[in-house]
Amino acid sequence: MEKIYDVLVLGGGVAGMSAAVYASRAGKSVAIVEKFALGGQVLQLEQIENFPSQTLIDGINLAQMFQKQVEALKIEILFDEIVSGEFEANIKQINGKIQTYKAKTVVIATGLTSIGLGTNENDYLGRGVSFCATCDGNFFRGKTVAVASCGGSGMKDALYLANLASKVILIDCNDMSVLAKANKNDKIEIVSNTKIERFEGEQKLEKVKCLVAGKQTEFAVDGVFVSLGKTPATKMFEGAIKLDEKGFVETDEKMQTSLAGVYAVGDVRNGVLKQIVTACSDGAIAGQIAASFAE
Repeated sequence: MEKIYDVLVLGGGVAGMSAAVYASRAGKSVAIVEKFALGGQVLQLEQIENFPSQTLIDGINLAQMFQKQVEALKIEILFDEIVSGEFEANIKQINGKIQTYKAKTVVIATGLTSIGLGTNENDYLGRGVSFCATCDGNFFRGKTVAVASCGGSGMKDALYLANLASKVILIDCNDMSVLAKANKNDKIEIVSNTKIERFEGEQKLEKVKCLVAGKQTEFAVDGVFVSLGKTPATKMFEGAIKLDEKGFVETDEKMQTSLAGVYAVGDVRNGVLKQIVTACSDGAIAGQIAASFAE
């Protein structure tokens, strides 16, 4: 017999885990569907100084604290990538790449996703290309890396990587001449008006081919960190629930979306403040309300 959960949480970040904890403590059957690992965006944070009760903590340790609570409540963790959802019926259907899931209520906690270059960067993920400098920078100690940037979006990552790599090339799509003049770090080279066209290498990344001010150029690098910002991970829900003009899920103060029994929490919703503590608050509200709806 096909299992129908009381509450199905889509995304295992702090908002999703908070929702799962509250729903589980209300006595409901709960599962979290997560693509990679529990923790979400928090895993990318090197230092957190404003989370209540913690003077200073790194993202990985904070995520592990959340995970221990989830595991203690025996909440199911289903590793899968969501591709679409059908939310209008009383029993909601969520379609993943691996299998289909059904639930009385759904909490959308899919967070944000990194903006890609639109080239072949995905071919080298884990083989020289990364979307997280704080996660993977340590693998490139003493090596040459590049940061794919636009409008200076990657300068923070470049500064962080300069503490690890022997050289950092900030490849920016805009005119960064002012930033180049202000740059005081000898390890960072800023290349402006540049578009990355292709990543190349045999077993791993070896070089990037670029168009620099209209001229073909290539840079020999060991790694490239794509730092173009983030966008809400809601493409798979387009047409199924109401989104705002930027793609965020619209909710009320109870985290209710445009459809009954469907809630959204954390970075994916159109909230005013996007912090770990507000994500936890969103999750607590949605978990409690979803539990009541599932009765």
